[in-house]
Amino acid sequence: MTVPRHPIEWLRRNPVAADALLFVLITSIMIGFGLVADVEPGQRRIGGLGWGLIVAAHAPIVWRRVRPIGALWVSVLLTMPYWVLDYPDQPIGSNLLILLYSLAAHSGRPKSVVHFWGTFAVLMSVLVAGVLSHNDDVPWLAVPANIVVIATVWILGDNLRTRREYLEELEQKAARAEEGQAAEAQRAVNEERTRIARELHDVVAHSMSVMVVQAAAARRVVERNPGDAAAALEAIETTGRESLTEMRRVLGVLRGDDDTTDLAPAPGLDDFGRLLQQCEDAGLPVDLEVTGEPRRLTPGLELSAYRIVQESLTNSLKHAGPARATVRLHYRPDMLELEVTDDGRGAATGSGSGQGLIGMRERVDAFGGTLAVGPRPGGGFRVSASLPSGSSR
Repeated sequence: MTVPRHPIEWLRRNPVAADALLFVLITSIMIGFGLVADVEPGQRRIGGLGWGLIVAAHAPIVWRRVRPIGALWVSVLLTMPYWVLDYPDQPIGSNLLILLYSLAAHSGRPKSVVHFWGTFAVLMSVLVAGVLSHNDDVPWLAVPANIVVIATVWILGDNLRTRREYLEELEQKAARAEEGQAAEAQRAVNEERTRIARELHDVVAHSMSVMVVQAAAARRVVERNPGDAAAALEAIETTGRESLTEMRRVLGVLRGDDDTTDLAPAPGLDDFGRLLQQCEDAGLPVDLEVTGEPRRLTPGLELSAYRIVQESLTNSLKHAGPARATVRLHYRPDMLELEVTDDGRGAATGSGSGQGLIGMRERVDAFGGTLAVGPRPGGGFRVSASLPSGSSR
């Protein structure tokens, strides 16, 4: 709990206490007016009852903000006897103006209008009755003057309420906008995390699969055929270097404002040769078939196509056993269709629950395409994807 460091701050947090001080101040001033007021012929001197009515009529000021309607009517009912008993006018009346202002400032407009007109009718009735009374020397000019004063006080309070509501609405809009910006920023962070995780999985899963297969092959032939073992180790070294380059590219977005890092470009369709050669070196022969009219596509689409093929071949390396794979690319005017098949024993992740297949689905969904994954009727495994390409460039 924070303790206010300034009395004004404390009063703002405690409106009843602030209004109690206002009641004491106004009542003291009105009592002072009563002490020096001239008693005209026919008027009563202020006695105990009069002083009591003055204090009681001003007391509702304490609740003017928390109970503005009730405070106004209580004050009206306590002011009427003072006027009926014909005490001097100077010590009373300010209470009604303060409470009319508070009614407009702290009540909704529909209720404020209703109770304003009710109070206005009561006050005008008393004023007109005083004008018409032969015993009360009240000029007719007092009627329009009081109308102007009463209306002005209410309008000032209503304007304050309107301005306060406008400022609160602006604050709410600003808060909603800030929340929206925070949610958008969090969404962008989550998307970037997902993208980085997907890229890392694609890079690491494929490279590690190739390296594991090559290491196993080198271990088997190292004694009887050192040349083949050396070739396998060289392939492991090459694959490791390339995977490190791609990981640096993926993680480059986490390096802040450091623009001096030389990052390799994202892989695309032109890099299929290197990808297929890695699979060949790892013991998975791959045939590439391209139909349609090849053309340059957007970098994002080419990267997604590359990663889908890479993940499909990685699954073949992991699960197909001795097999042969085929990659087919078909360029259509508004779409790129790709298919990866193998004739092995089938992938264990054919149900689509593996992280690699989840990543493939996310990439395809990002372009509004379709993905079909599953075993082939004649044996082996098949991955088929259609990626809308829009206009070519």
